[in-house]
Amino acid sequence: MWGGRFEQGPAETMEEINASIDFDKRLYKQDILASQVHAQMLGRQGIISDDDAKAIVGGLDTIRAEIDAGAFEFKRSLEDIHMNVEARLSDLIGAPAGRLHTARSRNDQSVTDVKLWLRDKIDEIDG
Repeated sequence: MWGGRFEQGPAETMEEINASIDFDKRLYKQDILASQVHAQMLGRQGIISDDDAKAIVGGLDTIRAEIDAGAFEFKRSLEDIHMNVEARLSDLIGAPAGRLHTARSRNDQSVTDVKLWLRDKIDEIDG
């Protein structure tokens, strides 16, 4: 994440300030679902190949199963749920993982995750 023009990562204090994984890991279901739907849309529109879309969706299924089973290692150094999921997706499927953010900003992803999480919690309360 801190590649490119930076020679080193952020100071430890900055990592501590930026890390949100301790509380936003609860958004994993919504983050994965929204990413799967986004990848499917990219594939349907011909923006990425069908093979890449299928690889992304399948990789995200694997990650969700790992988290559900308690076998996923959340890393504070990756800051948030998005980076944790994306790093694991890259480990699982390689280059196609980098295409997931085509036509989507991190801010869009964050807002969508929170809205979906709130919708799910409202449904739980209604139940």
